[in-house]
Amino acid sequence: MTWHRRSTVFFMAILFFGGADTLKPKTAKQQQRQVNSNQQTPTYDVIVVGAGLTGLTAARKIQQTRPGLSVLVLEARGQVGGKVRYATMQTRNGVEFVDTGSQFIAPTDSELLSLLQELNVQTSQQLACGNNTVFEQTKKKRDLSLQQQWSTTPFSDFVNSESLVGSLTNVSIATMSRGADVTDTDSVNRLMQTFFDAPGEQVSSVQLALTCASQNATTIEILRRFGHGESLLAKGGMNEVVRRLADGLLIEYSQRVVHVNDAVFPSIVQTSAGRNFTARQVILATPISTLDNIDIVPAPEASFQQLIQNYGPTGHAYYFTMSFQRATWRLNGRSGKVIYTSSSGPLVWLTTFDTTYANSCENSTSASSSLWGIAHFSYDVPFETRSKLYTQAIMYSLRFADFSPLDVSDVNFATDDLAKGTIPTLRVNIPFESLKYLNDFHTVYQNVHIATADLASKSLGTMNGAVHSAQAVSNYVLQMLSAAEAQSNGILRDVPVESTTPYVYHTSSHYPPLVLAGSQGSTTFHYETSSHYPPTVAAASGAQATTTMKHFSFGNLDSENSTNDEPTAVLYDSPAQQQQATRLQNSSASTPFAYSTSSVMPPVQPIETTTFTHFSNGNAEKSTPTAVQRDDPSVSITQQTNGYVYSTSTHYPLVIAGRNLDKNGIDTSATPSPQVVNELQQVSENASNSTALQLARHLNQLVHSLLTQLQLN
Repeated sequence: MTWHRRSTVFFMAILFFGGADTLKPKTAKQQQRQVNSNQQTPTYDVIVVGAGLTGLTAARKIQQTRPGLSVLVLEARGQVGGKVRYATMQTRNGVEFVDTGSQFIAPTDSELLSLLQELNVQTSQQLACGNNTVFEQTKKKRDLSLQQQWSTTPFSDFVNSESLVGSLTNVSIATMSRGADVTDTDSVNRLMQTFFDAPGEQVSSVQLALTCASQNATTIEILRRFGHGESLLAKGGMNEVVRRLADGLLIEYSQRVVHVNDAVFPSIVQTSAGRNFTARQVILATPISTLDNIDIVPAPEASFQQLIQNYGPTGHAYYFTMSFQRATWRLNGRSGKVIYTSSSGPLVWLTTFDTTYANSCENSTSASSSLWGIAHFSYDVPFETRSKLYTQAIMYSLRFADFSPLDVSDVNFATDDLAKGTIPTLRVNIPFESLKYLNDFHTVYQNVHIATADLASKSLGTMNGAVHSAQAVSNYVLQMLSAAEAQSNGILRDVPVESTTPYVYHTSSHYPPLVLAGSQGSTTFHYETSSHYPPTVAAASGAQATTTMKHFSFGNLDSENSTNDEPTAVLYDSPAQQQQATRLQNSSASTPFAYSTSSVMPPVQPIETTTFTHFSNGNAEKSTPTAVQRDDPSVSITQQTNGYVYSTSTHYPLVIAGRNLDKNGIDTSATPSPQVVNELQQVSENASNSTALQLARHLNQLVHSLLTQLQLN
């Protein structure tokens, strides 16, 4: 990879965005693209790069957990699966998809088995019908104490404690297997051949320790779980699993990603065809060895780059699959497991496994029989030659005169630029600090995450590790999206609390008392409060419309600035009006409406809870109103059998200690004099013939009279 740091872009991005905490969320709709106004590129909530087992599992989990999120999968190939490779082959049942890549499932692969159960994919035990055609290992006393110690040590202890693995990083597996401390040389060599496809001379012994720890097993137990007697196979093959995973996902094929920029928000993903995508979160679900194909900005830290440089596949094996009309080897008492070696070449080593899906050897004759194997060549030969050499080697090993497969297919992951091999291995002398990244996934900067089985802390490098890594990164991405959506410029959005109960509306924390157009009649309206200002509402009966600014300022005009047509807007709260409440009750006025509260402002301590003080009547000497606590949607409103009387604001408790409330919720100790009530009635009756300014002046004089009376009381 071209690991160059774009420091200028990175620094400017930090200054502009201020880190992850300032990211602003966007509302996501399922599979709906949003358009960035500057770049005119489609923006998704999540983009997953790579449609292998990790990428598909992560995308599926995110979409199932949050169906409203837009998730896009970009795949460089024309098919899904990654290292779960498959091809169309001729079988006894016709042309079918047959696995040519990863397919063995360990009985301990809990995450993978749970996923298969969710997808309704059945499994069966790998068949071993007959004797193995392999060399007999020399029987000797085996001391597995070291491997048993590895298999029972928590994986995190290895990657976080240099004292445990420091001596292993500088010693190759080949050197270690020849030492007196490790006597299980045969199983170690077999593991390197059939599991890693890697020469022991180039692989650090820490790889063996980490593999045993992540599998919680010794090398012999790992071999048995992966092709050597205890494996499980999926019905229809692992190709059926990945195709079911892909069902319902938005996938764009032949989109090879070459550039990912995490220094901007949303992150930019660019393909080799020049197409640009943007996403709030990006998951790079590609093999660790292919990251050098992608230009990542900002560049990952040096220790992570050291991991990539010292961690990758080394083998050049061909993985082949052969289909048959029937399992001929079983008819001759053979299991289908073959080991073949030759010093003359070009085929120098070959091993096969029976991958026929069946519940038992007795009913396996009706299944599409197949052998899957690994082969090494001393030099490159064309496919036709390789196919003949596979057949000849197995015929020679099994002593069959007639051994004719229906079809043969093979694949070489090492020559595939999108895979660069199979399971990676740690090189000798790898820096210890690089091992800390073997922790399921790695976040590059803040919104781009590298997730692969190669980083899994459980089942390192295997299909179960891919699922484990996918689940870890998808959970993290969902948390990141939820955290971002909880932010909105520091303002919480309104949580509506609706009611259609008719009631007498006396006071409001935002508006003055309702002024009826006439003495009779009912007023039906839809009353919605706002965190800022409501829309201007025209007065009833053709009266002059009241502007928002005036509407907020009726009770805050004084004689000195009464000539101002547009006084400064302030919040205004009015005391309960006894006479107006009586008129509303006598006229049987019904006011059904939906009252949507607001939950914007934080509380201010201490909070004065008396109605008159908080509704500005007791704050006349203050020049600037004090910030008050906004509505708490969780406060329930007590309803009475005859509707309910809304006497105080929803901002404050409905029942106030020390006050005497009448049946309508009116504080009788604060009832104004009959003179003030008569003046208010006159103002109300003349409102339709008064201008907004005249009405404001009358109300101002009335408020002064009322305040004077209350202060005297």
